[in-house]
Amino acid sequence: MTKLSKQYAQHPNKFQQILRHLQRSFKNETGYKTNFQVYPVRPKMNDLEIVSLACCMEALSIDSENLLWSKLKKDYASYFPNLIDRSRFNRRRKRLAPFIIEVQEHISSKLANQSQAMIVDSIPVPVVKMAREKRFKSFQKSYETAPAKGWSAVNKGWFIGYKLHVIIFDNGVVQQSGITKANVHDINFLKQVKNLPTEKKMLGDRAYISKTLQMDLFEQYKVTLKVPFRNNQHDYKKYPKKYKSKRQMVETFFAQMCDQFNLKRNYAKSYEVWL
Repeated sequence: MTKLSKQYAQHPNKFQQILRHLQRSFKNETGYKTNFQVYPVRPKMNDLEIVSLACCMEALSIDSENLLWSKLKKDYASYFPNLIDRSRFNRRRKRLAPFIIEVQEHISSKLANQSQAMIVDSIPVPVVKMAREKRFKSFQKSYETAPAKGWSAVNKGWFIGYKLHVIIFDNGVVQQSGITKANVHDINFLKQVKNLPTEKKMLGDRAYISKTLQMDLFEQYKVTLKVPFRNNQHDYKKYPKKYKSKRQMVETFFAQMCDQFNLKRNYAKSYEVWL
């Protein structure tokens, strides 16, 4: 049995549960036709079902539409009697993106209140090969958006590009994110962050070691920044295992971003197209 089969075997009615929740949430907008848009001919699958299935894909961490559609038609056809073609589903899902985002923000706001800790981290996003450091012309339209040369502590090497910074709750909800040049230190990004939730813990790696930053976060938001000690640091204390396990959430998020959006592989020639 595949991973997808196991997920649907454990949650056979998840689609219906999300659908009922959306019907209650958007009753005033959709009325009784369950459609956000006006169609000349009544569609086989209504808009609420499209949004529900898109949210199910995200909730179950399914990133392969081919696999999803083959399993739905083969093993779960009775749950989706009005299933449309995959290409038509993708077109309608793109048109309904604002409503999908609204659902995600609504659910995220509820989950955020259930979290007691945040994790902050960054990942390098290379856009130019190091071999072309002195002669590349891509992304050079504006100095503000041009890539920079930076050091990757994970890969232990230099790269040309940007950094993706993320603050995520320990239950997987992204609180906020930002993109900077590769030569911007993680501490400098965190200094510019605004609208943090109050009275929570923030877990970071050794790149965020700064007493000044810890004091600023606590004075402004009552946020306690927890980072591991350096091995040669005075009053060394071992980093608790519970913090290490919570930090795995941001690593999982970065792995999903690399898989779905190919962060490490770039074909764009300008910042606007790449973004």
